[in-house]
Amino acid sequence: MESGQEVTISFRLPLGRKRASRAFTLLEILIVIGVLAILGALMFPVTSAMRARAQRVQCTNNLRNLYIAANLYVQEKGSWPQIPTGNQTSSQDFASAWIAALAPFGPTQQSWICPAIQALFGNPDLRQPENVRIDYYPMPFDDKPTTPYEWPRQPWFIETADVHGHGNLIIFTDGSVSDLKTVIKR
Repeated sequence: MESGQEVTISFRLPLGRKRASRAFTLLEILIVIGVLAILGALMFPVTSAMRARAQRVQCTNNLRNLYIAANLYVQEKGSWPQIPTGNQTSSQDFASAWIAALAPFGPTQQSWICPAIQALFGNPDLRQPENVRIDYYPMPFDDKPTTPYEWPRQPWFIETADVHGHGNLIIFTDGSVSDLKTVIKR
């Protein structure tokens, strides 16, 4: 080859072969959509079970916070909170009185709310006075300082509804949490 001459190289595709297409075919797209739909259907029960378990854990945490606050209340005041019950007290007044009694010891209004019950009610705005409620019912004790501690398996707070599938959650004098079905089996 002498200098100054150009060299040209050309490539040709063999006859009968077309250039490879970079697009997906309709069949490939339908297969991918079908696989994703099957995976989604398999994951739905798993995520529902995880959500239910998380709500139960949140309820247990709420009960423990209320237990600690009630324990501190009894230690500081010398008796269980004496909140009036009965026909003369509305449920909102009863709830507000308990929320106010234990608020200085840590629990907020949200600590009294079970997330599963809140979801069943359609997540009402708890700042509205007509929506004030407590989902953990406190046990009535007299005004003696030792009464709440007399029996180790005496409930302090009981969840108002069986929304977790094993009975209402209960917290006892010793701080242990159990469900109603387990307690009844013993």
